[in-house]
Amino acid sequence: MEEGKSFIKGAVLLTVAALFVKVLSAVYRVPFQNIVGNTGFYIYQQVYPFYGIATGLAVSGFPIVLSRLVAGTDKGSKQQLIGTAFFTISIMGILSSLILFFSASWIAIAMGDAQLTPLIQLSAFFFLAMPYITVRRGTFQGGGDMMPTAMSQMAEQSIRVLCILLFSFYAVYSGRTLYEAGLGAVVGSLFGMIASIIALFLYKTEKKVSTPFQFDVQIATTIITKGSAICLSALTLVLFQLADSFQIYSGLVLSGVPADMAKEWKGIYDRGQPLLQLGVVAAVSISLTVVPLITKAIKEKEVHAALVYSQTALRISFVLGLAASSGLAAIMNPLNKMLFETTDGSGVLAIFGISIFFYSIMSTMSAIFQGQGQDWIPAAGAVIALAFKWTANAILIPVYGLYGASFATSGALFAGVLFLTAALRKHEKRPLFSGTFILKAIASSFFMAVIVYICIYFLLPEGSGRLVSGGTAVSGAMLGACLFFAFMVKWKVLNEDELRMLPFGLKIIDWTAKRNKRM
Repeated sequence: MEEGKSFIKGAVLLTVAALFVKVLSAVYRVPFQNIVGNTGFYIYQQVYPFYGIATGLAVSGFPIVLSRLVAGTDKGSKQQLIGTAFFTISIMGILSSLILFFSASWIAIAMGDAQLTPLIQLSAFFFLAMPYITVRRGTFQGGGDMMPTAMSQMAEQSIRVLCILLFSFYAVYSGRTLYEAGLGAVVGSLFGMIASIIALFLYKTEKKVSTPFQFDVQIATTIITKGSAICLSALTLVLFQLADSFQIYSGLVLSGVPADMAKEWKGIYDRGQPLLQLGVVAAVSISLTVVPLITKAIKEKEVHAALVYSQTALRISFVLGLAASSGLAAIMNPLNKMLFETTDGSGVLAIFGISIFFYSIMSTMSAIFQGQGQDWIPAAGAVIALAFKWTANAILIPVYGLYGASFATSGALFAGVLFLTAALRKHEKRPLFSGTFILKAIASSFFMAVIVYICIYFLLPEGSGRLVSGGTAVSGAMLGACLFFAFMVKWKVLNEDELRMLPFGLKIIDWTAKRNKRM
């Protein structure tokens, strides 16, 4: 009983830390873009995926696999396991760093912008910090202590964001180039990883017994294969950004757009990243919560409970993802003005926002499979989505520009959802969603979005400033949330147990009960 409570407590701690990181990672991009402008934002986003991959490896994949191995290993073999893990991941980190550093000029040219070379070279150092962070987190998690991992994640993100904003502000207002401002942002990210190392170092581990080191090939193989599988699904959005780094700017230039304008456009397109990250926070929180619950249910052979958790998580992520996508599209014009000073690219961003719906479902499905120990199925879904994204970018960007890139992102995630849906249906042998549920959810989000859009269209004066646009966007979001919940309750889209998992779910249930009594 105590072990179960400790398991859930640890899972909650990691969930809170992950949400803190996710929200801060999205929010800081807004003031950063306001400081450096669209072109400066383009420069940073071109090299951000390298940090995203390094930190993803140190959070999502290898620590999880290592923690599983540590939890199932006796004290006598633990030191050999940790030593093998550190040696294996260190070799991977050093090789990744060397390859990235010495191929930086080639990568920059492939992206179409040779001035990115020093930023990419500096990004190579992220992979040198990865091994220590990964092994320490995995070791603590395997011993049931989630606090060091949670604190190191929050310390890294807090210091990183603070340094990025300070360095970029100093660079811009001291007359430095935007590429130097981008370099400062990369340095800020390195400071964040150093903060993570310090935070982990401060936590004590078990005293080591002096034994000769023996490299275990089987352990190394398990870490590489299973860690890579988990990382692939966790890094889907980062890998999409990497594809965009190679394809959007160079594709626009090849199609005849002037270089300076193409950088500006790519920076406008990149406004979608913080919106996407904030939009999927609810679904990601469900995913992070459902994995330990499903794992625990399967361990205790409670098959029905595992199935209920899966169905509940899927239905909630479907509803919230749909509401976020449609609501975002309805308020995009004033929201874009409020956050980024102009309404440029609002249509592109509205289409990009469809990705919230598909990624919400995809991340939840991936979490369900990982909770069942089937790591390679979501990895295969991520590979299919990435292949679709790369191909669609190549076809659509030369013809439709930024709209093509947005459609490619949404279409690729839809392809991933289709694959995972087929795999999950084969596994559970029953439909994931009823036709009635889908129709009710779509109707709720459609009517909500239409009403909000009409209200904004008639109430927001043309040429409004950021303050008025901000008030309109916030009011529109609040109206949309109220309308969506009203439609959802009226048409009984979710049952009471599912409503309890939503923000203000209990209040909605109480309000419904009082309303029914009056009637």
